Formats: sequence, C-alpha cells, structure tokens
Amino acid sequence: MSKLKYEYGDRIRHLRRPEWGVGSVVKVEQTMVNGRSVQSLSVRFPSEGIKVLNTAEAELELISAEHAKALANAEAHPIVQWGKMDESDWLAPLAQRKVEEAMIGLPADVRDPFSLLRRRLVLTLDLYRFERSSRALMDWAVAQSGLVDPLTHFTRHELEQLFERWARERDVHLGRLLQECRRDLKLAQELDELVAAAPPGAREAVRRVTAAR
Repeated sequence: MSKLKYEYGDRIRHLRRPEWGVGSVVKVEQTMVNGRSVQSLSVRFPSEGIKVLNTAEAELELISAEHAKALANAEAHPIVQWGKMDESDWLAPLAQRKVEEAMIGLPADVRDPFSLLRRRLVLTLDLYRFERSSRALMDWAVAQSGLVDPLTHFTRHELEQLFERWARERDVHLGRLLQECRRDLKLAQELDELVAAAPPGAREAVRRVTAAR
C-alpha cells in the first residue's frame, strides 16, 4: 500500500511489477476502497500502456527529481547507445564489452590516486550499502548505469550476474585500500572508527578480507 499523495506528471514505479518500467501519472481521481478515500491513478508505462492503479493496493515508488533527470538523459547514455547495436554488426562484441565494463567498474572517485586515502576508503566502505536484496540490487543498477529503469535494458538475471562481478571488484579494491591504510600510522588509528560507521555489509567485508590475509 502506498501512503504518498500523487499528482499529475509524477513518475512512479510499481514495486511488484518492475518490468513495467517507470510510468508517468496522467490522471488522478479520488475513490473509495473499504470505506476509505484513496487515489485512483492512471499511469502510462512505456511497455504496458495505461494502467489504472489505486494507492490502497498498489505498492508504488515515487521517482525522485534526480532519477527523473537521469531518465531524460537516458537515451544519450553510452550503455543505451551500445545496447542498441545489432548482434550482426561487427562491432557488437566490442559493444557488449563496453556495457559490461561500465556495469562492473567501480566509481572513479574511489580509484582516484590523487584523492586522499581516507576519502577513498570512506567512499569505498559506503559502496557496501548495495547488497543482493531486490531493492538494493535495483538501487545499485540505477547508480551504476545512470538509467532510471535498468530493467528496460537488462534482465534481472543479467543484473544479478553483473552485480556479483562488481562486488568481487569492490572486495579486491577494499583489500588493497586496507593494506595502504595499515601502512599509514595516523589512518590506522582511525580505521576501526571508520569501519564502525560504515554500512553493515562493509563491516562484514572488512572482517572477511582481513581474515583472508
């Protein structure tokens, strides 16, 4: 059940039907369900046309302005452009590699050798907010691809496979940073505090990486 109030033009995702993509509210009406006044929404989805949903039953997510901006730029995104290439094109294998590299690569700011080691560590630990759960996987896919609705370009299985590869890259990178941090006496003293403030997945990863060495 959705507790938000929606307006014309809002962009939303149906959490139980992620394959529908991100829809746009084209009509809002008040209706009664079990004696309660709720909203009846007519939502135009890119692959499904108009669906009528009521907020008493549908599990809806309001897409933020930041994500809406990403959607507006989605068609120009390299992943989309490479993904449009026909399999018969001689560049298709290169296109596939480009897409995979974009999805499994770590953000530039965690790898920047000119950035302070402490900052790179904090940013890397924060990457462990992304997990394998359904919602966290989609959050990762949005952040990684720059697309507001990655399911329009990848299947769920493809995203899970790409995430596993990305997560391995994340662990390897974390291990290298921890080695650097332990050589820095000042930062070594802060390490426990920084890890304690990180997402639970980061704390587990630090224990796992440390035990493996």
